[in-house]
Amino acid sequence: MAVVLGLLAALLVGCSRTPGPDAVLRQYLDAWERQDYAGMYALLDQASRQAVPEQDFTERYRRIEEGIERTGLAAEVRVPDDFRPEGDEVTLAFQVRWETALAGAFTQAYTARLVREDEGWRVHWTPALIFPDLREGDKVRAQSLPARRGSLLDRDGEPLAVDEPARAIGLVPGKMAPDSAERLAEALGIDPQAVQAQLEQPWVEDDLFVPIVTWPASRVAAREDDLLAIPGVLVSSTRETARWYPHGRLAAHTLGYTGPITAEELTEERRQAGYGAHDRIGKQGLERAREDALRGQRGGRIWIERADGTQGPEIARRDPQPGRDLRLTLDLEVQQALERALDGGAGRAGAGQGSGGGVGSEAAAVVLDPARGDVLAMASRPAFDPNQLADGITAAEWERLNADPHAPLHHKALAPLPPGSAFKPFTAAVALDAGVIAPDTDFGPSPEAWQKDASWGDYHVRRVPHPPGRVDLLRALVWSDNVYFARVGLALGVERFVQGLGRFGLGEEFPFDLPVPPGQVAGEGGIQGEIQLADSAYGQGQVQVSPLQLAAMYTAFLRDGDVVRPRLVLDEPAPAREQGGAAAAQAGDAAQGAPAVWKEGAIRPETARVIREALRRVVADPTGTAHALAATRGWTVAGKTGTAQVGSGERAPRWRWFAGWATPAGSDRVRFLMVFAVRQEGAAEEGTPNPAVTRARAFLEAVPATARDPSDRVTVR
Repeated sequence: MAVVLGLLAALLVGCSRTPGPDAVLRQYLDAWERQDYAGMYALLDQASRQAVPEQDFTERYRRIEEGIERTGLAAEVRVPDDFRPEGDEVTLAFQVRWETALAGAFTQAYTARLVREDEGWRVHWTPALIFPDLREGDKVRAQSLPARRGSLLDRDGEPLAVDEPARAIGLVPGKMAPDSAERLAEALGIDPQAVQAQLEQPWVEDDLFVPIVTWPASRVAAREDDLLAIPGVLVSSTRETARWYPHGRLAAHTLGYTGPITAEELTEERRQAGYGAHDRIGKQGLERAREDALRGQRGGRIWIERADGTQGPEIARRDPQPGRDLRLTLDLEVQQALERALDGGAGRAGAGQGSGGGVGSEAAAVVLDPARGDVLAMASRPAFDPNQLADGITAAEWERLNADPHAPLHHKALAPLPPGSAFKPFTAAVALDAGVIAPDTDFGPSPEAWQKDASWGDYHVRRVPHPPGRVDLLRALVWSDNVYFARVGLALGVERFVQGLGRFGLGEEFPFDLPVPPGQVAGEGGIQGEIQLADSAYGQGQVQVSPLQLAAMYTAFLRDGDVVRPRLVLDEPAPAREQGGAAAAQAGDAAQGAPAVWKEGAIRPETARVIREALRRVVADPTGTAHALAATRGWTVAGKTGTAQVGSGERAPRWRWFAGWATPAGSDRVRFLMVFAVRQEGAAEEGTPNPAVTRARAFLEAVPATARDPSDRVTVR
C-alpha cells in the first residue's frame, strides 16, 4: 500500500507541474498573433504589471499596429534542444514576421526575459518586446509613401487621366472674413456646410491651417489667384498625389474616377493586397476595371523616434512601385468631335450634364475603327466631371446625382436599349441566310396598319408613311417598313429567328474591357406568340442591345460576315500561344493590330454585300430615312435609322437611332463605324429630323482632317 501511495503522489505532482518558460512565451506570442492584448497582459510578471497599466499596454499595441497597418503576424520561439531552465530567470530568443499594408513584410529578432513567480513563469515586459530597438520614452513613427497611379492615355499618348502632386486648399480661421467660408465653397463648387463642418472640428484653433479639399497642382494653378483673394485661404503643398482629368467631362463614363476607399471596399482581401484606410481606389469605368494594373503599390517606412526627438533606427521600408500606364484606343480628336456633336455642337466637348427634357438630355454614341475593332470614341449623356467626384463630394451631392432621373453616372453606351429599326438589317440578314427571302422578295401590299389575321384582335403593326410602289427587301430597308419586317419575322419563325441572331452574339456575354450587359432577343420566357415575334423582327418587343454591342454587330456587314470584338485598351500583353491555343494566337494578333474576331461567319459574305448595298441606299436614295446624311461634307455615309418607343401612348419617350459607317469622299475605305442613340421625349412632329442623324452629321463634319486618314481601313466593295 505504501508503494502505491508513493506512486500516486508522484503522479499528482507531475500533473500539477506548471508550464515551462518556453511554453509560457509561446502562449504570450500566440495571444499576440490573435491580437489578444488582455491575454498577453495576463502573462506579464508582477513588476511589469505595476509599471504599465493594462489599458496603457493595450492602447500602445493597438495604436502602433493600426499605425503601421498590420495585416498579419507570425512568431517562432527558438529553444535549444538541450534547454533546461535553471534558477528563477531565463532569456529566450524568438523571431517575428510582421506583415503590414504600409511597408510590406519584414522580420525582427527578439530576446525575452522570463521570471519564475508564485503562479509560474511570467514574461518581463519592456518596449523592446514591441520592436527590439524600442526604448522607454521612444515612439514608433510610420509614413505612407504614395505610388504614382498609372496614367490613362489616348492612342497617341495624350493624357486623359494622370496623377499629379497634390495641394491642399484650406482656411486659417484667425484670418478669415465673415463670408470667407461661403466664398471658398462657391469657388470650390462644394456645399458650404462641408466647409463649415471642417472648421468646427474640435482641434481647430485660430492660427491653425484647416484643409478643406485636396486638388491636383494643375487645377490649383488655374484658380490660385482667385482662391488667394479670399481672406484666410491658404494653399499648401502635400506629400500626396491627386487624380487629374485634364479634359474634365470628356469620356468621363469610360475613364471613370477614383475616390477614397470605403470601409465596405476595404475587405480583408484588399488589406492583404496592401490597401490601407487612407488609400484611393477606382470607382467606375476603366479606373475601376483596371484597378490592379493602374494602382501600383504604395510604399511606406516605419522608424523609431527617440525620446529626445531625434530619429532612431529604421525598422522597415518599402519603396513605392508606380502603376502601369495604359494606352487606350480612344482618339482624343475623335472623342472631342463626338462629344461636341452629342451636345448639339454648342460649347466645349463634354459640357453636357444635368437634367432637362426635350431632345438629347439622354444620349449615347460609339465610334469604332472597323479595321481593328478599336473604340475611337464613346460617350454618354448626361455627363459628370470626374474631377469633382475624385475630390470627394458630400452625401447630399451624391444623393442628388443618384436621384437624377436622367442618370448622369450611367454609361448609356454600354446599356441595353430597344434598338427599333436599326435592328432590321439583322432580321434581313438572318432571313437571307435561311433562304426565307431574297433581295427581291415582295409580300404584296404594305398598309400603314397591318395584322396577320383576326386572331390578333385589335393589335396592328404600324409603319410610317412612304412612297407608293412595290416593296422588296431593299426598299423595305430604305423606307424602314415595319410591316415588311413583321412578315419576315413570321416567315422565319421563332427558332430560326433566335438562332440566327445568336450567331451575332446576341444573348451571350459580351467581351469588352468594361462590363457590358448582354443584349437579348426576348426576356427569360422567350418570345411568346406571333405578335411578339412580329414586333421583335423590327427591333421592338423585348429586343434590347447596347449601342456598343450594336456597333460590334454592324461590323459583320463590313467584314463579310465576321463580328469583330471591340477593344478599348491598346497596350495589352499578348498571352503565350503555346498556352492559349487559337484564342491566344488571336489575342496576340490583335495586340499587333489585326482585329480579334468574336463571331466568325455570322452571315454569308454575299448576304453582307446585300445589306451593305441596302444601307448605302438608305442614305443615297432621296426617299431614304437617313438621306439627310447624303449632304455631309467630305464623307460618303451608309446606315440605318431607328425609332424605339419606350412605354405606351403617343407621348411616350422614344430612342432615336442611327447606325452605319462613313468613308472619306473619294475613298473606298471605311474610316468610322458609328452608332448614335438619342432619347426624345414625346412624339416628334411630322418631318422633324431624327436627332441621331443630325448628331451623326455634326460629328463627321467636326472631325479634323488629321483624324480622317488612318493607316488601315476596311475596304467596301
